[in-house]
Amino acid sequence: MNKPNKLTFPLLAFSSALLLAGTALAADDKKPEAAPAPAATAAPAAAQPIEFNIPDPVAVVNGKPISKATFEQYAQQLRNRAKTDTPEASKALVDQLVMEELLVQEANKEKLADDPQIKQQLEIVKRSLLASTVVRRMLSENAPSEDAIKKEYETATAAMKGKEYKAAHILVDSEDKAKEVIAELKKGGDFAELAKTKSSDSSAANGGDLGWFTPSMMVPPFAQAVAKMEKGKFSEEPVQTPFGWHVILLEDTRDATPPSLDELKPQIQQMLQSKMVNDYLEKLKSGAKIEVKEIQVSETKPAAAPEAAPAVKEEKK
Repeated sequence: MNKPNKLTFPLLAFSSALLLAGTALAADDKKPEAAPAPAATAAPAAAQPIEFNIPDPVAVVNGKPISKATFEQYAQQLRNRAKTDTPEASKALVDQLVMEELLVQEANKEKLADDPQIKQQLEIVKRSLLASTVVRRMLSENAPSEDAIKKEYETATAAMKGKEYKAAHILVDSEDKAKEVIAELKKGGDFAELAKTKSSDSSAANGGDLGWFTPSMMVPPFAQAVAKMEKGKFSEEPVQTPFGWHVILLEDTRDATPPSLDELKPQIQQMLQSKMVNDYLEKLKSGAKIEVKEIQVSETKPAAAPEAAPAVKEEKK
């Protein structure tokens, strides 16, 4: 039996173990709340905080101890996904560590640590862990300041200031048709009804309504025309864009309101951190001696098909 096949069961078992343990740890979150006590009964005393006394080791498997530090490290990793502050959750985590230790001991019996594939995978995990730890520590020591966040917010929102417009339009495929629509409007025609019968745009069913928009959301000729219009008026000259000829009704205008600092703060922090990481990597790169080898690419010719053996005619005896 070759070594890659020997890996199959331990890896599958380990995955199943983690899945089962994760389910057990998360189950505590799904327990139904107790029914409230009747109004006539006295209010229960305030719940006392639970104090955990974690032994060291938390378990011993075939003489091999599982340390308190290992338990606490796993609990820290699980804290964002499941509760770890209840007796049930703690027991489930210990059960997971016991199961993991049994699998590790089995892997040691099979000398899987000497398998070239395992060594390669461990090296990849090690490299990734070391690299990500360097980045996390750098970010924790250089968190974006409040002044930097505020400055970035002001820069971002400056571009958002301006006007928003609420308009409707009628889109036709020629200037003459647009002029005919304008003539009907001047005679007192209803804009919404004309849009429903004459506009080729998808907004026709809603009377040509485009809702609120900023100039950047529209093609320049349309946006420029709207910016020059008076509220409540329609365009008396057709407006040509790549989509056709428009007759526009400007219904309302308002000042654009950018999001608050609190709304944009998480995005700004993430953007500043990304820039910080890129700058840090560029600094490392500029101070390093790097030699990149060129990857040679060549076409592979298909192997020639073997010639068929000549048929041998059987002689009659």
